[in-house]
Parts: sequence; C-alpha cells; structure tokens
Amino acid sequence: MRPAPAPTERALRKTLLLTALGIGALCAAVFVTMQSRAATAAPLALGELRIGVAPATLPVSTGERDYTNGGFEAVYAQELARHLGVPVRLVTLPHETQAQALRHGEVDLVLARASKSATAEPGLRAIDTGYRSGVSVAMRADTKVRRWDQLAGQLLCTSADNLGAQAQARQVKGQLKVFDAPAQALLHVRTGECAAALLDRSQLETLLAQKEWAKFSATLPATEATALQAWLPEARADLATPLQAAVREIGSATHWAQRRQTWASNVAFEVYFDQTGPDCH
Repeated sequence: MRPAPAPTERALRKTLLLTALGIGALCAAVFVTMQSRAATAAPLALGELRIGVAPATLPVSTGERDYTNGGFEAVYAQELARHLGVPVRLVTLPHETQAQALRHGEVDLVLARASKSATAEPGLRAIDTGYRSGVSVAMRADTKVRRWDQLAGQLLCTSADNLGAQAQARQVKGQLKVFDAPAQALLHVRTGECAAALLDRSQLETLLAQKEWAKFSATLPATEATALQAWLPEARADLATPLQAAVREIGSATHWAQRRQTWASNVAFEVYFDQTGPDCH
C-alpha cells in the first residue's frame, strides 16, 4: 500500500484553528455553568435569616424527654437557611402578630399554614413550600365510627401546634385534649384513653402504614387542606428570588416524602418508648 500523503501546512493550520475554537467554546460553557452554580449557591447578604414561627411549632422538650413536633416549620426553617448559606434564628410569633412583624422588619420571613380560602395580607406575598395536608384521625381498627359527627362527645386528642385539628375537634363537638407533642396524643389512643388522635393526614398515612399500627389504623376523610407557606414582604426583592430558588430545590415530592418518613419513624419510637403497658384490649 502507498503511504498517505502528509498533511499540508494549510490543512494543519485549519485543524489547529478548529481545535482551538472547540476548546474555547467548551471553556466558555464551563465558565457560564460555574458562574450559574455560584450565583445559586451564593449566600444572602444577611448576617442571619430571621424566620418567624408560631411558639407551639418549636421542638418539644419536657426536661426529661425530647419529642418530635407536629409541624415541619422548625425543621424546614433549618434546611432553608442551610440551603441559602446563612445562619438562622427562629423568632416565636403568635399567629395574630406575624403579619405585623413582617411589615415592621422584625423578621425576614414567616413560616405558617394557610388554606386556599385564607385572606391575602396586603403588602405580603406567600411562597408554597410544597407541603399540604388536611386533618384526619388515628383510631382503633375495630371502631364503629365512620363519620366525623360520630365523634361528638368523645375524647379527642391532638398536639398544641395543630390548630386545624383543634378547630375540627370543636366543630364535631368532641371533648378536646391538647398535648405538647403528637406522640403523646397517639399514645393515649393506644392505651384507650382517647377515642381518636387528630393530626395531619399526610403524616398519619406514613405512620399508620407501619405494621405496628395496624390495630390503630382506622381513619376518616381529611378536612380541607392547608399549605405550609413562606411569607415575606413584597418589597423584599433581595430575598424573594433566592428564596424561591431554594424552595424549589428542597420542596420536591421526594423531599417531603423523606421528611414524613423521618417524622413517622421518630414518632413511632417515641410512642413505643413511652408506652409502659400493652396496647388497650
């Protein structure tokens, strides 16, 4: 076979030029990607992120025992601040003062539950976190209760943070008993002291799917769902854009499924730890 002819100088220059252009384009693409990621990950120009939450949503401690709270506000606040690259300070605010605290700049944002029918607060905007749930119950599997109104006059237990559950218990004319933590309410269902524990349906579904809860897995249709939202002033454009990006990053269905699973595992352990006797009946 005859050897291939050597490339001409002109051909070599063309090859080198095309290679250089390709490398340049690749470097530019990498630079743009890195800049985009850096912009997303860049911390806010804040010393700390002040997040307002209702007092009952903070972690529960009796001095001897720590319990998992009913809501996700405190857990989510920590994750949100970590994703934004700033330290967080939780500021406890009663529900009726949260909007005013935002307007006066006492906090940067507020995490709170709201229904679709809730009236919008002027000058404030809400960003959905991806968590939404109505209220349902955990009861003995052999209960004869099939409707909410059949709980009238019965002892209904819930946690201090779940205002929706407390309102539902009053609406059906039950005898309401409020505990500091969900595990305490659920324990009293297992021991027979409470006819039902009223908690978030999305959390109960994960908990009651465990085989250990088969005897207490009777439930009722959920009430109107409320959403966990991040509220901030309309004027806070410096916070709105990075906050929306962070909420998208940590608010997928998978993220919330993991949080619910962690919640259910923790609460199930706390109930087991507190229960000194066998299940009722």
